[in-house]
Amino acid sequence: MAVYVVVDNDVIDQEPYREYLKEITPTVSQYGGRYIVRAGKIHFADTNWKPDRLIIIEFDNLKQAKAWVTSEETVPIHNKRRAHAKSHLIIIDGVDEN
Repeated sequence: MAVYVVVDNDVIDQEPYREYLKEITPTVSQYGGRYIVRAGKIHFADTNWKPDRLIIIEFDNLKQAKAWVTSEETVPIHNKRRAHAKSHLIIIDGVDEN
């Protein structure tokens, strides 16, 4: 079953955040992930929640998603995200259609 990493980033420091993006982007495919949403334009909201940058990444399984979030290689990069954005990250199961 596919799992998704959902990240809500409210960027504080633009330039360092751009550097973080250069580092994190290649790791997504390296760990088997695919960007589904990457800070696209929000067309409608029925709440006051309006994320600055909403990211959804699909992984084939939980093992891949957790490896991307917790590996020795990516942890320092994720720390840069937290340093330059108010950030919330979750891993959530997709729909099991079986």
